[in-house]
Amino acid sequence: MDKTKPVRDVYGAIADPTRRRLLRMLADVQELPLHELLAPFEMGRTAVSKHLAILKEAGLVTSRKVGRETRYQLNAVPLKEIKDWLSFYESFWKEKLNKLNQLLEEQKMTADVSLDFQYTSSIDQVWKALTESETLAKWIWENDFKPVVGHTFQFRSEPNEWWDGIVNGEVLEIDEPNKLSYTWASAGETTTITWTLKEGSDGTTHLHFEQTGFSEATKAQPGAIEGAKYSWTQFGEQLKNVL
Repeated sequence: MDKTKPVRDVYGAIADPTRRRLLRMLADVQELPLHELLAPFEMGRTAVSKHLAILKEAGLVTSRKVGRETRYQLNAVPLKEIKDWLSFYESFWKEKLNKLNQLLEEQKMTADVSLDFQYTSSIDQVWKALTESETLAKWIWENDFKPVVGHTFQFRSEPNEWWDGIVNGEVLEIDEPNKLSYTWASAGETTTITWTLKEGSDGTTHLHFEQTGFSEATKAQPGAIEGAKYSWTQFGEQLKNVL
């Protein structure tokens, strides 16, 4: 029989909080005598000695006699078995958390309002209607819009008792005549509007609309998103008439 082999399972040895605390104390110093190991515990010498004996049986602690005193040292080597066992689950949960983060990011990117329109007009005509201030005023509201990245502008509608009628925006992206994006800030809520244009083989234009970034508070309001969807659907119909 190999007398150097631990006779107690290392997992069972560290299952007790008192024994884990003893190991932590021994990790901070080269060695400690029994009377110093007793100090933090509200238990007698015999009880602490029994815990140390279990740690010794698992190979986690060694001891040596110095005169009439017994000094104890940490042997951390057996803990590698636990580290290796935990490393598998660390990788397991890391993969799961990465997938969760990816899912949350995808959800963030999902449009709160998404609409598709089809127009018989050319892509250039639709682009002009999306970016020319005078034409925008015919199907949305009066404005000082300019298709220049960084330009700040306003849409101005008739105010009412609940709303001042003003939408503030900033142009974020211009990719003529394929993509237009700007912020849409009103009534304390800031979202992002994105228009994507694609030209069909028959000369028609497919226009995709997205509005993203609504706050959780707004999403929780009954009918808030549906209301935005209805408004943009109406704008899309007005654009069709203008074209």
